[in-house]
Amino acid sequence: MHHHIQLHELILAIVIVLILVLLLIITVLAYSFYSYRILHNRQSWRQIIEYKIMETIVGSDDSDDRDREFAEHLKEPSFRALFLDVLVDSDRKFSGGAKQSINRLFHDFKLEDEAWRKLRHRRAYLVAGGVQELAAMNVEQAIPEITDKLNDPRTAVYQEAQYAIVSFKGYEGLGFLEHFDRPLSDWQQLRLLYSIHDIPESSDLHVDTWIKSTNDTVVVFTLRLIRKFRLMTFYTEVFHLLNHSSTKVRVQAIRTLQAIENSTTIQQFMSIFGQQPIEVQNEILKAMKVAKSRECERFLKDQLWNHTAVSIKISAAEVLVVLGEEQYLRDISQNEDTYDELIQIIKHALQEKKC
Repeated sequence: MHHHIQLHELILAIVIVLILVLLLIITVLAYSFYSYRILHNRQSWRQIIEYKIMETIVGSDDSDDRDREFAEHLKEPSFRALFLDVLVDSDRKFSGGAKQSINRLFHDFKLEDEAWRKLRHRRAYLVAGGVQELAAMNVEQAIPEITDKLNDPRTAVYQEAQYAIVSFKGYEGLGFLEHFDRPLSDWQQLRLLYSIHDIPESSDLHVDTWIKSTNDTVVVFTLRLIRKFRLMTFYTEVFHLLNHSSTKVRVQAIRTLQAIENSTTIQQFMSIFGQQPIEVQNEILKAMKVAKSRECERFLKDQLWNHTAVSIKISAAEVLVVLGEEQYLRDISQNEDTYDELIQIIKHALQEKKC
């Protein structure tokens, strides 16, 4: 009798396991089918959405039927999400009247509520999406909440908040740099720079505060800003950065000095050259190549003969070529006293010229 009960329990356990396995298979299949359907739909949905945006921008007469069909699609959460993505993407690509038309679509289809919901979500990617959407819709009431997100510990969130605030306020939106202590990635710096079209003369934001920041990435960004807007008045502050502890900052300082150069720049480059690391020395030679100043001819010949690093010798030879010193280089390369490595370097430089 006891064995009979055990056998019965074993069969029951096997049946339960089989049912669970079957349920799992059904769930996986259902999810796969759903994912496939979404993927398959996305293509056709994107066409519907793009057509809708085009109609709105061009201002063609909408048929009520098509509007109803579009409203039906919007009940599908995945369609709404795609619609928002495409709208945000389109908002970046257009300006003027087209941008206003896209903005009207956000409001006509009450997508703002969705963006607010995302902004107040716990998941970082949804919060970042909400910030992006509210900025694209130009919802100014969102500025205080987006400003709070500047201090969010999650990179995706605070980066999107920075970009949004600059989109709303332009140059004034860069106020967060004053106390910003986390890395500002190169990509984020470019996004922010691209969003700033001018620097108001009456602004209370001070570039000279950011250039002294203890955050190297803020200093690099400030140098790029000075370069973009050719802010000549910061020449001295930029030059002082050639003593900075970060090589990356020094390299950017050379690029910025080259962009806002004055009559003393080449002389200054030559005077500080010896105290700089190789990367910075190479950057100085690149700047000399752009400047094409004959002032540095003797200096370059000195580097070609006496510098210990091959990369510097190569760069010096290339600048001499740009300065029209090919004959000088040919004479050296044909001199039997010249050592092989230098002949190779000169041949390389002369070859580059032909390319």
